[in-house]
Amino acid sequence: MKVMLVYPPQGHFTQPYLSIPSLAAYLRANGVKDVSVLDLNIDAYDSFLTKARLTRSLERVRAGEGLASLEARESLGFSEMERYQLLSEIALSGDEVASRIEEAKTVLRDRNQFYDYQRYLWAGRTLEQGLRLFSAEYAPTKLSAHGFVMRKRIERSSDIVAAIDDELENPYLEYFRERAMPRIRELDPDVIGISVTFPSQAIPVMTLCKLLKQWKPTVHITLGGGLLAYVAEKLAKRPEVWSLIDSFVLLEGEGPLLRLIQELDAKKNLSKIPNLLWCDEHGSVQKNDQTEPLDIKTLPTPDFGDLPLEKYFSPELVLPLAATRGCYWGKCVFCTLYTVIGPGYRGRTTEQTVDDMRILKERHGVKNFYLAIEDLPPNMAKAFPREILNQKLGVHWWADARLEHEHFTRDVLDDMRGSGCVRLAFGFESSNNRVLDRMCKGIDAAKSVELIRRVHDAGISVTLYVMIGFPTETREEARGTLRTIVENERWIQEVSVRVFYLDERSEIFARRAEFDIAEIFPDADADLQVYYDFRTSSGMSRREARDAYLEFTRTLRSHFPVFQNTNMLYHELKSHYFLYLVRHGSWQALKDEVLDRPATPNVPAVPQRSTRLVTRELAFDRGEIDRRLGAIDSFTLRPRYQSDLIDDDDRARLDGELPREARSPSTLIYDRASGELRAITPDVAELLDRCDGARTLEQVVEVVPQPHRDAALACVREMAQAGMLEAKELVR
Repeated sequence: MKVMLVYPPQGHFTQPYLSIPSLAAYLRANGVKDVSVLDLNIDAYDSFLTKARLTRSLERVRAGEGLASLEARESLGFSEMERYQLLSEIALSGDEVASRIEEAKTVLRDRNQFYDYQRYLWAGRTLEQGLRLFSAEYAPTKLSAHGFVMRKRIERSSDIVAAIDDELENPYLEYFRERAMPRIRELDPDVIGISVTFPSQAIPVMTLCKLLKQWKPTVHITLGGGLLAYVAEKLAKRPEVWSLIDSFVLLEGEGPLLRLIQELDAKKNLSKIPNLLWCDEHGSVQKNDQTEPLDIKTLPTPDFGDLPLEKYFSPELVLPLAATRGCYWGKCVFCTLYTVIGPGYRGRTTEQTVDDMRILKERHGVKNFYLAIEDLPPNMAKAFPREILNQKLGVHWWADARLEHEHFTRDVLDDMRGSGCVRLAFGFESSNNRVLDRMCKGIDAAKSVELIRRVHDAGISVTLYVMIGFPTETREEARGTLRTIVENERWIQEVSVRVFYLDERSEIFARRAEFDIAEIFPDADADLQVYYDFRTSSGMSRREARDAYLEFTRTLRSHFPVFQNTNMLYHELKSHYFLYLVRHGSWQALKDEVLDRPATPNVPAVPQRSTRLVTRELAFDRGEIDRRLGAIDSFTLRPRYQSDLIDDDDRARLDGELPREARSPSTLIYDRASGELRAITPDVAELLDRCDGARTLEQVVEVVPQPHRDAALACVREMAQAGMLEAKELVR
């Protein structure tokens, strides 16, 4: 029996995911010989981001309603501003992006170019712009490095089913037909297992399943993964789903998948396969009994050998590795880990985990690892680094960890750093002990700060996860958390902030009254709804929580280098951040040698506009449009935790209620060297034009009335700092 394991779009593109390599290794270790593996996620990104494909996108975008029709209007409404923003960017930079997209991918895959920070930023921006160009072909669909959303909402099974055949807005229909299906037909599997981890994969997966069934109705398609633990039973209630899918594996997949393959091979009944959801010949949905999860000490090292390791957008692989499953703490009331992983906490031995690293290092030449675990257990934090050091393994790694104040001593942290740990991410959540106690975090805020300082002083980069709007939390309590972070910015490198959401599988959902949740707001049409908006009788309202989140993000951008605009891609691409830490040895060295080093610190005595700049005159103020669109608070319109697109009803309301943008000229600038796009006003554009290499700095600004001359000089300095002027003769 031929088995195929598929990781579908859309996930991240810098490193492989763990699910398929783990399943492949287990099946092979248990006698399933014919196992093929496809990572369609990285293949899709690689095929979308090519000169030929982006040129096709350009042609299709330009064949539709173009920028000229918007430029001719007297004003723009909300939807028109969104389209104007996208089309003006494409009109200016689209050809350049398409022609250099392969070069950008090469930069991210090439070790020498990747660590040239300016080249790195250009490549990252170019990929981002390439994805915006590709998405424009299917607008309002958006594909980025971090997500895929369509106007069809994945909380509604009817929307998912409708999206499968949407030729205009579903880009994966064409991709699967042209790229994936020919490879699958050639391999001709009998069983296809698809790992579904993220909500962004729901529509691509169902699209693929329909094409698979059209090709080979007898192929058995089984879906598993974290997302299915939430929505499989809800999906199973929709009859047409069973024409696309034959079974769902709930919770951990190794054991049930092996049993499924064995039973299908023997043409036996599926009723005894544990953790299986399936539909019998009479159309009746069956849910088999749940079994205890496997002892992960018995599992083999993951097998990454079939993956296209050269395709990931990183110069060095960072391989994920699971040393534990479950959470040893397991008390936080907002957590739903048991839903996705299954009951209990289990771990491999320290020796096994280090052996896994050694094996993968020998197989693939990999020295960098991400421990894909919920929290680094205290006993492992002590023993694991010592074993790496004893074996002289020569690796680097990072992990999430719990703020265990007593266990992460300076000696333990020194061993961790010596063993190659360069980053730890902690669930800090709040600096208020009352809020932490309500969450059942079991930590003390002041001691957590002490530990954070110890971690930093040991040479390990610190990332904090922060939650805003937990029920009963007040605005002042949230601001206290922000103050604590800012006051300790010297010891903190990253902060990941999110607004609390109410998950129906969480303990807090079951005990809502205890947390002053007075009312929840189900969506009657969302049969796959997992997250709920709600109203509390104390603490912040949802609007106030969103405002607090925006206050957080504004403050973090001004205090933390990684959050500043020039480094945003760097912050978001987690594997890349880790690799840069490894390269420079410590956060402080990285900050001194890269982040804080000015590219153009001085102003030319005879300013000359950079020859790298390409401009386009626009009828509307792009800077103001960017500001207005960035200020739209979709959270106040309707809760959509699984999509950042605005619904059609909300869009119509915004189009009708928001003031229209009147005509006001601006200039859009694209820097071919940095990949940056900037919008400037006519006054700034005039100053830039006067930087012609023939005028001194004083002559450039002499057209500006004296009361504003200092502001004009400052503007030219900002141009130089932004790389918009040639670096010639310099003055302080």
